[in-house]
Amino acid sequence: MICESQEAVVNFLSSPSTYGGSAVQQIDTHLSHIFLVGARVYKMKRAIRYDFVDFSTLEKRKAACQKEVAINQRTAPEMYLGVTPIYCGEDGLHWHEDGQIVEWLVEMVRFPTGDQFDELLGRGHLKKSDIVKVADKIAALHLGAEVKTRLAPGGGVAGLLDQISTSLHEHDIGATRERDIARWTTLAFAEFEKRRSLLDARRRHGWVRQCHGDLHLANICLFNGEPTPFDAIEFNDEISNIDVLYDLAFLLMDLVNHNRPDLANLLLNRYLSKTRDYAGLGLLPLFQSMRAGVRAMVLNLPTQAPRSKRLAERYLDLALEYLIGVHEPALIAIGGYSGTGKSTLAYKLALEHDGRCGAAVLNSDVIRKTQAACDPEDTLGAESYSDIATERVYTQMFKDARRTLRAGASVLLDATFLNEKQRERAKRLAAIQGVPFKGLWLTAPSEVLFGRVSGRLNGVSDADAAVLERQLRTTVEPEQWRSVDASQNPSETLNVARDALLTDENVR
Repeated sequence: MICESQEAVVNFLSSPSTYGGSAVQQIDTHLSHIFLVGARVYKMKRAIRYDFVDFSTLEKRKAACQKEVAINQRTAPEMYLGVTPIYCGEDGLHWHEDGQIVEWLVEMVRFPTGDQFDELLGRGHLKKSDIVKVADKIAALHLGAEVKTRLAPGGGVAGLLDQISTSLHEHDIGATRERDIARWTTLAFAEFEKRRSLLDARRRHGWVRQCHGDLHLANICLFNGEPTPFDAIEFNDEISNIDVLYDLAFLLMDLVNHNRPDLANLLLNRYLSKTRDYAGLGLLPLFQSMRAGVRAMVLNLPTQAPRSKRLAERYLDLALEYLIGVHEPALIAIGGYSGTGKSTLAYKLALEHDGRCGAAVLNSDVIRKTQAACDPEDTLGAESYSDIATERVYTQMFKDARRTLRAGASVLLDATFLNEKQRERAKRLAAIQGVPFKGLWLTAPSEVLFGRVSGRLNGVSDADAAVLERQLRTTVEPEQWRSVDASQNPSETLNVARDALLTDENVR
């Protein structure tokens, strides 16, 4: 029957009469035909077969549709409704259960145009709260994802590096950027060899899972007001069965490419507070470089538009940046009374230390809330602030700091550090790990501190005026940490802290 052809199905789905006269917007990709009509989206797989995907038969397309729905319902259950058949009867194509099924579609709920994260960011409408929420969703996805133990030694990284390098050399920018491509190849393989044992260990320990696989800004949207990852890879397990940090690296790289390393650092630290995957941080420079390299490779293909060459070169530059000028790890502790602005300073200094996506920030308030199985924005009762509970918080903070330093990444400890024992533990940890230690003690007049504490809304810290009064009455301030006047605005505090960190006498 002629209506069995995909061309006939495309014509049927692109016609307003199929939907009672409603306007239809058609989007064609190299894998699918997508039809947007009213409040619905219908996605039809092309009858194609490549090395990385096979949609050549109706049964294979049905299976792919079912898998796409199942995989994406992990993060977007209300968006992905199910799989819908198209029938061919005596009167032609229709939706009703009559005749032969000739095609299968993924049926989705449509979200408003312009609500994808790349578009929101471009308009300046992407909020920090959106980044926090999507970090929580990605962490939940990774923690709940199926563990995959079958993976090539080295996580298949060597093969992908070789593919990127070969493709870049063979097409377009290979003629003008040959030396840079060769340099990236040398640096990337050297970093891979350095991290090979860690890659294999992570596979053995369950950090390779069925991930999203294509987690960039355009594949996250606001759906019913909530940040929602969608369009996960279903057609190729080699793309989606990956190290969880390689999955996250795509989004981190995308934010940095959009000149928002601050949002990348916020995303990274919120995610790590949920997963505690600090031991894998040493892989992030390579993983992010690979993500940028893949983007450069795809944009450099002959089928791309001429302007894509410029974008490919931009991604090649970024891929190189991730592998050069790596900072040596250090441990920086930021202490002080409630209201001194420790957390604000910690995140700013994280970017000062590494401008690509920043250093790890371990916040004692976030750790306390996590230990209580609460979100950081929840309020805890007094029992969570007992001496025993506080000891548990510092114990976990130092354990996570040790894992981070061993991974070759820097750490900023964001806590009050009100007693000398806690301060000595920080200094001793740095000595054991063989990294520089720098301690900053933030100060401000008491009236400034009380004003800030009283004015807090929906923050991570639960400290109130009574807590602050007790801190001021009982704390002995450290003599060996550098004092930083935090009474001014955050920019002034950052300048003072930066100067303090540059003094040699503070490195112990």
